[in-house]
Amino acid sequence: MEERPFGSTGQKFPILSFGGQRIVDAHGCTEAEAIKIVNTAIDRGIRYFDTAWVYSDGQAEERLGKAIKGRRQDIWIATKVRARDRGGAVKQLEDSLRRLQADHVDEWRFHNIWSLGELDQVTGPGGALEAAMQARDQGKVRYVSISGHTDPQVQVEALNRFPFASVLIAVSVLDHFIASFAEEFLPVANARGVATIGMKVLALGKLAQVYDRALRYTFGLPISTAIVGMESMEQLERNLAVAENYRPLSDQEKLDLYREVLPLVSPQVVRWKAEDFQNPTSWKHRAVRA
Repeated sequence: MEERPFGSTGQKFPILSFGGQRIVDAHGCTEAEAIKIVNTAIDRGIRYFDTAWVYSDGQAEERLGKAIKGRRQDIWIATKVRARDRGGAVKQLEDSLRRLQADHVDEWRFHNIWSLGELDQVTGPGGALEAAMQARDQGKVRYVSISGHTDPQVQVEALNRFPFASVLIAVSVLDHFIASFAEEFLPVANARGVATIGMKVLALGKLAQVYDRALRYTFGLPISTAIVGMESMEQLERNLAVAENYRPLSDQEKLDLYREVLPLVSPQVVRWKAEDFQNPTSWKHRAVRA
């Protein structure tokens, strides 16, 4: 697989990385299957593994921890914290390390900072950023990260406040049409040497009919790598087939893809950019700093 620099960290990763949200019972994946999928992914060259404290009440982290026993040195682990305050964040990091059976994570990421108000909580006095800086000093966290699904201007502002090493962003082909991280955020991050990780590549399954082209679209963006959720060996093999034989979309292929998926661009489908994820009837208002 093609490898790309991971921002200013000195690391390089293949264009395909592993989204660990789906190796859980809720997605029909048993523990034995999860261990097999993760180890096959490592054997085939995937090194970057993303998970989160909140996924299936910790089961995703626990299974990743069991799967990588004896292989910790072969992979890069990024996990996420949901708490916005310092005390809650400290507790969640300890939970994550216990579940992962690890003494540190390579990246610790503030999960889904979707508004300036949330950014204020995280970066303000007593916020989770204080916990991250302390954990980095203690060697429990190597790099501090942030993620955003909704409004690229929130993540632009985040980079103005703190030198985050990486940012996880929504960059499916559907995201091209509304509050585009590709247009508004990637130029800023790349100019500053910040690593960028793509997500929502298949738009929560809504792009299944253009599966291969959806992956190629995201791989074709100027990102460091893209995480794709995988719950079966079949999905892993299909993703690897695209990544190992990756070729960029031509201009005509890209235009054809835009035309094909444009009817899907609505709050009901691109619900991570809706005002209410659970009741997606309107687009979220963009961030405005008073």
